[in-house]
Amino acid sequence: MTPSIFSSPAPVQYRIRDWIRNEKMIGFFLIGIVSSLIDISLLYVFCTYFGIWYITASAVSYFCGIVTSYILNKYLNFHDKDRHYLTQFSTFTAISFSCLLVNLCVIWLAVELFSLNYLAGKIIATFCAFFWNYHGQKHYTFRNGE
Repeated sequence: MTPSIFSSPAPVQYRIRDWIRNEKMIGFFLIGIVSSLIDISLLYVFCTYFGIWYITASAVSYFCGIVTSYILNKYLNFHDKDRHYLTQFSTFTAISFSCLLVNLCVIWLAVELFSLNYLAGKIIATFCAFFWNYHGQKHYTFRNGE
C-alpha cells in the first residue's frame, strides 16, 4: 500500500513534495502532454501541408506519439530497467492501439457528427483515452518499474 501524504510525521510541504515525486500519474500526464504535442503537430502538418486525410494522418501521428511516450515513460517516469524491449514495447503498443481506436472514433464523431475541426476532435479524443492508457501502462507495461 502506498503511504498517504497524511500519514507521515514530516512537515506538510515535504509530504506533498514526496507524494508528487512518487506519483507516476503526474509524470505520465506531463509526458503525455509532450507526446500529444508531437502527435497533434504532426497531424496538423500531415493534413495541412501534405493533404493526407485526417483519419490516416491521425493514425500515423499517433504512432509517433506512442514511440515518444514509451521512451520517456520507460526512462524518466517509471525508471524501468527491464531489458526485454521488444516485448515491453509490444505491450505498450497494444495498450496504446486500444487508445488509438478510441481516439479515431472520437475524432470521427467530432468531425462527422458534430462538425468540429479535426484538431478540436483530436484534443477531446486525447483526454478521453488518458486514464485507460495510464492504468494500462502502469499495471501491464511498466509493472516491474515500481
